[in-house]
Amino acid sequence: MKKKSFVVILFSVFLYITLSSDVDGPAHHGHGDVTGAPSGTTGHCQTSSCHGSNSSSLIAQLQVIDTTTMLPITQYHQGQTYLVKLTGDATSITTNLPTFGFQVSAVTGNHHLAGTYTIPSTSTGQLHTYPCGATTVVEHSTPLAQTTSGTNKYATQFYWTAPATFSDSVSFYSLLNAVNGDGGSSGDHPNAGPVVTIYEYASEGVKNLSTQQTDLSIYPNPMTTSITISASDKITNVAITNQVGQLVYHNQYNSAQVHIDINNLPKGIYFVKVNTGEVRTFVKQ
Repeated sequence: MKKKSFVVILFSVFLYITLSSDVDGPAHHGHGDVTGAPSGTTGHCQTSSCHGSNSSSLIAQLQVIDTTTMLPITQYHQGQTYLVKLTGDATSITTNLPTFGFQVSAVTGNHHLAGTYTIPSTSTGQLHTYPCGATTVVEHSTPLAQTTSGTNKYATQFYWTAPATFSDSVSFYSLLNAVNGDGGSSGDHPNAGPVVTIYEYASEGVKNLSTQQTDLSIYPNPMTTSITISASDKITNVAITNQVGQLVYHNQYNSAQVHIDINNLPKGIYFVKVNTGEVRTFVKQ
């Protein structure tokens, strides 16, 4: 009798471990950033060791939304808070997938954490943040229920506050996994959402002029075909953005003077960011 009870207990422990795999979030469970971000680990939830390969039957989408207009944005203001909404649609799948998990990572161009996250009070106990090396992710802390708007439809959201200093672009990586809850990988449908990149309003970069390179110059200005950038120190990195914050040129150098052919750019005002902080403007005629 005691032997039978012992076997039952062992089976119960095994079943609990099986069912609880990553139910508290992949990062919290020791698998790191699985969103596909450059700073992340190999996608654990996208391999046969967990939930199987990516499923095209699940469509994941992430949006960064202005909390005033409630419209998606492509540009952000320093220090402003936005709503991040992740949705999933697996209505093409005939079997019911009642719960889901997710992970989202926001990173800068150098693959570090961009901004900060805030979990809504209504989602306390359901979502959490977790550090992953140079970045931090947001993920489920318990299996999340599908929405009531339809079978195999999913939605979750949290707040993101943009960096307070110039960081140019921020990219959001996401993974959503619709699961059948049987404790195994068969029948689950993970898929990564398209990478969403938003840009800081370029005019804000002018606020962050470096005091270490006051002799930086761009000529001719205005220009028509090419520009020359000169500085007392070596120029290692040049990024050019247009007035709406889109990156139109980027390259690395190792010289105090560089020449850039930008004859293909439309007429307008452009912002040049040199190395890690120096910003100048020029006009293309």
